[in-house]
Amino acid sequence: MIRSLSCTLFFVLMVCATQAQRVGIVLSGGGVRGFAHIGVLKALEENHIPVDYITGTSAGALVGSMYATGLTPQQMELNTLSDEFREYATGAYDEDLHYYFKETDEDASWLTLKFSYDSIIRTHLPSSIVNSAAVDFALLESTTAASQASGYDFNHLFVPFRCVASDIKNKRPVIFNCGDLSTAIRSSFAYPLYFSPVAIEDKIMFDGGIYNNFPSDVMLNDFEPDIIIGVNAGTGPELAGDDNILSQFKTMIMQSQVYALPGIDDIMISPELSNISVFDFNASKAAIDSGYAATMRVMDDIKEKIARRKPVDELNDQRLLFLQKYKPVLVDKINVLGVNSAKADYIKKILKNTNEPVRLKQLKPYYFKLIADENIRSIFPRLTYNEQTGFYDMDLYVKQESDLRVDVGGNFSTRPISELYLGLDYNMLGRQSLSLNANAYIGKFYNSLQTKARIDFPGQLDFFTEPYLAINRYDYFKSSTAFYEDIKPSYLVYNDLAYGLNIGIPARNKGKVILNGSIFNIKNEYYQTRDFSVKDTADETTFNGFTIGLNFDRNTLNRKMYASKGTLLNIKIRYIEGDEDTRPGSTSPLDQNYAAYHRWWQLKMVYDNYFKSFGPVKLGFYSEMNFSGQPFFKNYTATTLLAPAFEPTQESKTLFLENFRSHNYIGIGLKNIFTIKSNIEVRLEGYAYQPFQEITSTSTGEVKYSDAFSTRYYIASLATVYQSPLGPVALNLNYYDRKQNSFTFMFHFGYILFNKKALD
Repeated sequence: MIRSLSCTLFFVLMVCATQAQRVGIVLSGGGVRGFAHIGVLKALEENHIPVDYITGTSAGALVGSMYATGLTPQQMELNTLSDEFREYATGAYDEDLHYYFKETDEDASWLTLKFSYDSIIRTHLPSSIVNSAAVDFALLESTTAASQASGYDFNHLFVPFRCVASDIKNKRPVIFNCGDLSTAIRSSFAYPLYFSPVAIEDKIMFDGGIYNNFPSDVMLNDFEPDIIIGVNAGTGPELAGDDNILSQFKTMIMQSQVYALPGIDDIMISPELSNISVFDFNASKAAIDSGYAATMRVMDDIKEKIARRKPVDELNDQRLLFLQKYKPVLVDKINVLGVNSAKADYIKKILKNTNEPVRLKQLKPYYFKLIADENIRSIFPRLTYNEQTGFYDMDLYVKQESDLRVDVGGNFSTRPISELYLGLDYNMLGRQSLSLNANAYIGKFYNSLQTKARIDFPGQLDFFTEPYLAINRYDYFKSSTAFYEDIKPSYLVYNDLAYGLNIGIPARNKGKVILNGSIFNIKNEYYQTRDFSVKDTADETTFNGFTIGLNFDRNTLNRKMYASKGTLLNIKIRYIEGDEDTRPGSTSPLDQNYAAYHRWWQLKMVYDNYFKSFGPVKLGFYSEMNFSGQPFFKNYTATTLLAPAFEPTQESKTLFLENFRSHNYIGIGLKNIFTIKSNIEVRLEGYAYQPFQEITSTSTGEVKYSDAFSTRYYIASLATVYQSPLGPVALNLNYYDRKQNSFTFMFHFGYILFNKKALD
């Protein structure tokens, strides 16, 4: 009987021990490979295996935090496979959040050097490839309510949680067990050179994988579970390849790692991830599936060692209880740290121009307005629940952009259109944002100098004022000769000078409206015959006057040249008035000066749109219309030089194509873009140009119109384009209808972009 009682007691104790069995999950880092952890958790839940504790590093911290805040594995999978997740993980964000109003005019810059002046000159280089603004805000949205519900104690999340980051100043791992969850996770996956580090007090936090990529020791020390399931997604053949600078850098600084578990009954799951690279977000689904498959392969072993079960219904009831603790994220007070009070006022005025609490979602577009400001380098946000007010306080850790910025760029080409670009910006942030800009283009075909001073005024309706001065010179004769020739005097030279004022307001997030007024001086020098010598003097037409215009611009194109995504819509209405003065040269059929007064209205519309891809092929559509009452100038050449031009391709902007210049016209085009690799494309483009009445000349040199719709012309281009980190590298074959040499060939590296002309 005693023996029977002993057996019964032993059996009861064994059952109690089994029922009390606590399970911890250790999730390694590994970038996209770490999404295998989602598949692991999915398999465990489906088989009713309990998860009582989670520790994670880097991608393991991100996935572990999702589960710890109450998301189901199915929700986690949907999140990580969404376009939104892919965008912020790669530094992009929804085009609706791009604040185009803050973007400056496109230029030919390749790279930017930044300097600060604080008793010494210091150069600032970027600390990361990816802009972390989108991912920082996404973490706020997904974790703020959970942090509050846990009382900022990670033991009181839906599943008790730990994550690891690396303190590179003190060269040690840091374990997060409390505080702001978004800050902890962001610190843990701050992959060197990819994401910027996180500053916490006097510490600089980087990816936890540098010192501890598999925090099994943290699991054992903090939670002491009965059994540990470890998931190793961090090892594999992708080490420091000669074409992967991120892996090279991390390999240099990363300490040797041990992927081991302390207990004899502990279980290691190692998904097959060798064909998935760390940042291949196209392979996210494959990583999840690999984690699921690897777990199912050892499920019998897991069930044998873990007798305790947690049904899905019971688990979901517990989730619901935790989620019910969430309080709505209403932001009340905003504290701006890192800048003086005047700059803080500017930032607050943009972000929250009301004393009433607002939802975090309402702040989102204004947050990205701040990110778009050239005077702000970075912002790190944090939200804390205020028990006294019942709302959240937002702390913004702001780094001001360097005072001085130097841009270098240009274009190198097989045609004589090569040029050097230099830009200089000086930024000052106070109660308004001030940016002083000067740039210069220096080349054989094009030379320019421009200065601007932009002052931004934040408020209920943002606006800016921008006085400017611009000087341009185009030598069209040189642009059509061989690179080594330098024939003087030039056949066609266009010069303009303009000084004026721009006043702009936003048109929602993607657009802006600019009112422009300027005084201009346009001087054209030309010969009306090709039979001239160096002793001859050119004809000269000057046009002095003023112009006022209203311009609507909506732009979501992904590149400033050779775009493949997005839409551009530009509508411009302009009034022009001025005096013509034409002085004949030594070869002119005229024998006396000519003066006239001109005024006219102009309406111009440009629409450029790229449709969604059809496999590797993407289609684009382009249209341009110009309507004006522009009069004739004294002769044909002067008239065509000042007439609006249809220049849809890159090379056409550098040629004087008189057949593609008229006062009223419509141009349309189709683009076929074949993607070879993510940064290599083949582009086939074709355009039709229909002038209402072509500008022609009589036998005596007088200018006249042709019959309406009597002629039309075509342009085509075949280009192979490589989008390098500095700018496009392109090989172009071009066709121009009814030109003496219809086919042209051009290779170029860089941007074929110019400052605006006086009448643009």
